[in-house]
Amino acid sequence: MRANPNPPPGEYLTAREAAQLLDVQRQTLYAYVSRGLIRSVIRPGQKARLYLRADVERVHARALARAGHGAVAADAMNHGQAIIPTSITEITPQGPRYRGRLATELADEAASFEAVAELLWHGRWEPQAPVWQVTATPRMLVGMVEALRDAAGRESLLEVFALVVLQLGLQRRARRGVDETMHEQARQIIGVLVGCCGLAARDPHYVSMARGERVADALLRALGGEPSPSNRAAIGLMLTLLADHELMPGTLAVRVAASGGATLHACIASALCTSSGMNVAHLYADADAFLAGGGKTALLRRALERHAVGRPLPGFGHALYPQGDPRGRVLQAFIRARYPTLPLLAVCEAIEEVERATGLRVRHELPMVALTRAMGLGKEAASAIFVVARVAGWVAHIEEQRGSGQLMRPRARFVTTLTPESVSSVASLAASNAGLNNQS
Repeated sequence: MRANPNPPPGEYLTAREAAQLLDVQRQTLYAYVSRGLIRSVIRPGQKARLYLRADVERVHARALARAGHGAVAADAMNHGQAIIPTSITEITPQGPRYRGRLATELADEAASFEAVAELLWHGRWEPQAPVWQVTATPRMLVGMVEALRDAAGRESLLEVFALVVLQLGLQRRARRGVDETMHEQARQIIGVLVGCCGLAARDPHYVSMARGERVADALLRALGGEPSPSNRAAIGLMLTLLADHELMPGTLAVRVAASGGATLHACIASALCTSSGMNVAHLYADADAFLAGGGKTALLRRALERHAVGRPLPGFGHALYPQGDPRGRVLQAFIRARYPTLPLLAVCEAIEEVERATGLRVRHELPMVALTRAMGLGKEAASAIFVVARVAGWVAHIEEQRGSGQLMRPRARFVTTLTPESVSSVASLAASNAGLNNQS
């Protein structure tokens, strides 16, 4: 991994400083590096390596967590310590593995979103999963979406989605004699959200799914995309890659709500609200802003300027994938194979040059946003696709949490005041956790 000649003060540590912070011998520090837990960089003309402070502090916090149950709980909330057992999705160096099947392999097989969702829900792989028979959206709900059209701007699209899902749940409860399974309700929620994605199109309005239509095709139509084979394949690819991941804020939210006995619709609404914040949905907006204005040279210049002053690079550096986000690699390969236009190829080349210059590896957001832009979709398209995809995973987590019968209730540790030392410690943890809170 290479760094620019003059890394900003405080972003990196010397071997001595890193070993002291960790309270370990240098051989242990080198072992952490070889295992990919801590990233190191070389400054041109110097032999000594430097070590990324955020990685060192994260490893240190996890070591402290082994001191006792209270520390484990605190670290779990801050650094993603695996405190919730799950058999749904495993995070591996090859990417997320849904019920034993790699998402990247399912993407290579052009698996339908319906098949992926059924795999997450039932644990059975049925590549020929049938088209969902989604109930027609109530006319009142369509009118509600249209009335909220002006409110569904860049800052509040997912909040509008949450309102619609809650209203859908209220209408269902008002109908007597309704006997739908959880998965039937989930399919209807996804169908309604696909229609709501029409609010992210350049001509925003609700777009109902047609009878016998695949989710990917309906979503492309709702977003206002041209129904070409490449565009349809692109939507299907993104839905598969994003169907589930680690326990990020939205997934944790559905589990907390489910443990308290909330309805399916309330659980999904809680996840949508949680995901609407700056740390999740705005990752796509940040990537879009980063790509806007200029070609390869401008993108590379902006990246190096930000890196030189220690500012994060939108779309780069996934803490769970120190060797690179496999989903990002799949999207880049898809772009080269199906969209070999000069602007898109320039983005891929710029990504590779940024990786070589900074040592950071691309996440999935940057190539995904580049792809949706090339498809002629609106700025909110990427986050809308993410939401539709992730509902499949959220439903699986809700069901698993309900089956556990456990009420999620972390302990609180009361403190009278925050001392300067406490504030400094919290700030340090927040800085080292900046990447982990955003791992989608």
